[in-house]
Amino acid sequence: MKRYFAVVIVLLCSYSLPAEKPKFDGYWWGGETPTFKLGWVQGWAQAMDSAFAASMGTCMGNMPMYQKQFPNVDAKQLVQKFCLDNSAYDFDGITMGQFVDGIDTFYKDFRNKQIEIGWAIQYVRDQVKGKSAQDLEAEVTMWRRCTAAIQTGNSEQIGKACGPDNSAPAK
Repeated sequence: MKRYFAVVIVLLCSYSLPAEKPKFDGYWWGGETPTFKLGWVQGWAQAMDSAFAASMGTCMGNMPMYQKQFPNVDAKQLVQKFCLDNSAYDFDGITMGQFVDGIDTFYKDFRNKQIEIGWAIQYVRDQVKGKSAQDLEAEVTMWRRCTAAIQTGNSEQIGKACGPDNSAPAK
């Protein structure tokens, strides 16, 4: 009976322990197969298309508010400015193979291994779309600082390292 009771206690304790959140970073990416990587990138691109469609719907729903705020601006210009100029969803013109190769290259730099995959794919997109080397370097430097701060768990450090003031190139 004692043995049964001990097994029940161990099982109950193991269920109460929180599962460790997986880290989708360069270490994870490096352990995946080429086929998985290609499928993952394709899924990401499709998710971004869906997110863009949802964002467009929200933006178009806000057009009356934009027109009220900017009564002398043509509606087409407002749509362009508020709805279409968001490059965060722009994954067009880049093959899935380019993304996989770019992410592989991004993670070959040991300094990038702990950066989350979402930032890695954003970096590759920005690189292919022609963002300047200086802007790319500033971007990845901020991500490295932010990633290091997140690992400390200190909210003040995270705020300083990941805040919007840290995305500009250092002078």
